[in-house]
Amino acid sequence: MDKEQKNILITGVAGFIGSNLLDYLIEETNWTITGVDNLSTGNQDNIAEHLTNNRLTFIEQTCAEISSLKEYDYVFHLAALPRIQPSFEAIAEHIDANLNQAIHLIELMIKENHFPRLIYSGSSAAYGTPTQIPTPETERIDCLSPYAFQKYEFEKYLELIATRYPLDFVTLRYFNPYGNRSFNPKNSFNAYSSVVGIFLNRKKEGKPLLVTGDGSQKRDFVHVLDLAKANYLAAIHPEKLNTAFNVGYGDTTSILDLAKMIDGDRYEFIDKREGEAEITFADTSKIEKMLNWKPGLKLEDYISQTLNK
Repeated sequence: MDKEQKNILITGVAGFIGSNLLDYLIEETNWTITGVDNLSTGNQDNIAEHLTNNRLTFIEQTCAEISSLKEYDYVFHLAALPRIQPSFEAIAEHIDANLNQAIHLIELMIKENHFPRLIYSGSSAAYGTPTQIPTPETERIDCLSPYAFQKYEFEKYLELIATRYPLDFVTLRYFNPYGNRSFNPKNSFNAYSSVVGIFLNRKKEGKPLLVTGDGSQKRDFVHVLDLAKANYLAAIHPEKLNTAFNVGYGDTTSILDLAKMIDGDRYEFIDKREGEAEITFADTSKIEKMLNWKPGLKLEDYISQTLNK
């Protein structure tokens, strides 16, 4: 366990990735943690086991309601509306959640003249359908949805504001996360959750899996605990980085192959979704070299373990 004392903030702590990051940090560190979440898509059940732990303070609020960051050494910003299709319709809502509330954190740092390291959960959606496979961080940006644009726009704000103020940040461009709690049945937008979680839930309910398009689109699936480790390593790195890292497994699986892996031939095809990439495939050489991070958990093992529970 990391014995060093740190005070840290996790936004979006009750969500899929936030709650798994909380699990990881409770297990691996001695840090004192404040978690905030407005529970619009998160679920307090995700963090229930830690609510009696004196190392965690949970506050139900939005990021815009955070009044100070002065006590924190690290801020893990995960709060977002991670929904590609709805971002085309509820545009202002997504701009507020994915951009404005994140900018509030920067404004607090400037106001208080206190700049804790900000570990930002970005998205590989910024690459669109990439030209380089596997895709490095130098790939051109080609946002195919408002969601992707909002996530990347905050990256650019970090870079721009850092030319004038001493921001200390790391952006982690997640590829396709999966793992425990990825599917929340209480979330009305759960159709936009991880396809791994959606497929496993449909199999559990005895329903056929629904494959969009012809299922040939490929995804780089990365386990949420590997994401948690990347967040931790980004936080403790001894030098200021102010850069972006891909966080993926470094391999691809087609959606059709995923369906077959989970439920044999019990699947049906539905209309293709617009605004989604044909392939995601991370070049992880940068994060492996600079943060000494490597993915350790395989998709096949997770599916096998889940199905055999």
